[in-house]
Amino acid sequence: MQTISYGQLLRRNRDFRLLWGGQVVSQLGDWFSLITLQSLLLTLTGSASSLAALMIAQMLPLFLLSPAAGVVVDRLPRKHVMIAADLGRAGIALGFLLVRDGETAWLAYGFYALLSSLTVFFEPARQAVIPAITRPEELVTANALGAVTWSVLLTSGALAGGLVTQYFGHDAAFVLNSLSFVGSALLIRGINVPRVPAGQHDGGFGDLAAGFEYVAGRRDLMALLSVKAAWGLTGGSTVLLTLFGQRLFPLGPGKGPLSISLLTAVSGVGTALGPLIGRRITGSDLRRMYWAIAAGYLVGGAFFIALGHSWSLASAGAAMFVCRMGGSLLWVFSTVLLQRTAADRFRGRVFAAEGALFTLTMAASGFAVGAAVDHGASAFTVATALGAISLTAGVAWCVGLQFIGREKAGGSSPISTQGVE
Repeated sequence: MQTISYGQLLRRNRDFRLLWGGQVVSQLGDWFSLITLQSLLLTLTGSASSLAALMIAQMLPLFLLSPAAGVVVDRLPRKHVMIAADLGRAGIALGFLLVRDGETAWLAYGFYALLSSLTVFFEPARQAVIPAITRPEELVTANALGAVTWSVLLTSGALAGGLVTQYFGHDAAFVLNSLSFVGSALLIRGINVPRVPAGQHDGGFGDLAAGFEYVAGRRDLMALLSVKAAWGLTGGSTVLLTLFGQRLFPLGPGKGPLSISLLTAVSGVGTALGPLIGRRITGSDLRRMYWAIAAGYLVGGAFFIALGHSWSLASAGAAMFVCRMGGSLLWVFSTVLLQRTAADRFRGRVFAAEGALFTLTMAASGFAVGAAVDHGASAFTVATALGAISLTAGVAWCVGLQFIGREKAGGSSPISTQGVE
């Protein structure tokens, strides 16, 4: 089965075009706000742990609320869930205007936690909607375009956020982020989303238990759910990126935000190129997608180690560029494989579970990195350690695929490559 081009997808599929448009405006605002907030907290507190705490404020609600969010996404109209989450986030985003000094810095963590509490409903709904509004030949292209868009917005939003913060102040970025959520809600309002097929509902806890039972009985799903969770163990690189930009390789006095923005931007370019190259190689071949996940771990690990041996802002940026290419490969293809493997009636719960696992490991990684640096560990040493983690995950995935191949030859495989259930 041949995939279609990005232009064909956007021209032919109005519903996906609107969903994609909502992604563009909201994520652009997100990057404006995040870069600004990280720089502001590091300036106000002077502690790397403040960045780790921000990650925890983002991740903890995602982990705690994901089970409930999955049930909500599978029971309520997914379009309405996304719109309600966007409008709620628009109001909450203005709360960052209250962060003015060291005494009010704690407010940033509270408002960021509230934003994440609504994001946990929005993202599983968006992921679950994509297979419903695209044809099979559009699915890989749709997910690759989503990843490329995220990356382009990371690049442009990071650069723009750094410049806006540098010349117009923090408040402008926070207001723009709020407006971006309103724009997203208006675009999503026009989407026609098929309703989830009617099925038996056992109530909140019953539906939650049914989701666990469904995943537990599918070793293919369990394997795929581990992909982003393992990559999340390297999530402390977000803290490292800020440290490399503001402390190790600043462009000059007071230029920390711009250095952070440049590192974030080149990371985004790498994240964009990963799916473009991967899609060319794998097409719609599911078996190749599984091997692309292994390649993503190995490439990412090798260049985390390269980051640990960087000597300038340019060399650190080059290492992050290639590292993010690897990460985007495993991210996109694990998403496509989950969308093709999970039944629609359970898809919200599956993606909520994936999000919970990822946020748990990423928060743990961020906390560990922040604590290690504050207790005297070199950022270079920590980057090398993250590389070792990614390489280990890549080797484990390769061994697992070999095992799968032997079982398949014997007539059984724990991972199906036969398409949609």
